[in-house]
Amino acid sequence: MKCKWCNFDNKTLLIKEYKYWRLSLAESQILIGWTHASLKRHILFFEELRDEELIELKKIIMEIKETLNKTFKPDWFNVMQLGNMTPHLHFQLVPRYKEKRIFVGREFIDKSYGRPILDEWIEEDNIFLKKLRNYIKKEMKN
Repeated sequence: MKCKWCNFDNKTLLIKEYKYWRLSLAESQILIGWTHASLKRHILFFEELRDEELIELKKIIMEIKETLNKTFKPDWFNVMQLGNMTPHLHFQLVPRYKEKRIFVGREFIDKSYGRPILDEWIEEDNIFLKKLRNYIKKEMKN
């Protein structure tokens, strides 16, 4: 089976491994700090989660929110489970910002704050993603 999340091996994006999940950067950072929590086993739907996986997911969400509150100070935080493009259970963990944020000299503006996220996906280069991953990992508890 060719599944992006089952075969995930992108060290540039990987922030942290957990027992049941992986936390990784999104390839697009239209909202700085956008991450994914992907389940290590292949299922499609939320209701298929085991209790221990759900408990660990809550821990991951709390950890990334705490880390992003230190780094980029989001004004809101979206947790979304869609699966339209990649049918494998994973969550979009998306910080939202009322005002612009700056990281490594770049300006990031949440053009749709307070509304659904715009359908915009711009892949970042690996140099930028490594800097962002290292910045987030440095602030995250081990």
